Amino acid sequence: MDSPLFYLEIPKLLRSGPKAHRDIARELKGLFPEYCDDSIPCPHVNDNSGHPEWDHLARSAEQGLKRKGIIFYNHAIRKWELV
Repeated sequence: MDSPLFYLEIPKLLRSGPKAHRDIARELKGLFPEYCDDSIPCPHVNDNSGHPEWDHLARSAEQGLKRKGIIFYNHAIRKWELV
């Protein structure tokens, strides 16, 4: 799975309003179940917490969109928003 799909989709999901990561992840999984395989563990997490790789890619996409000034994390409500 390449994360450009998530980069394109996350801003669309946020058009309806602010969302927490867990909500973004749930919606991405509903839209793209073939790319959201929970059985593939994230190699970047060494704590055996069971975080799947696709979730790591979704978080990376959020951070990339934040760096590009497309979305931001609103700490007051603990949700991502469009700029």
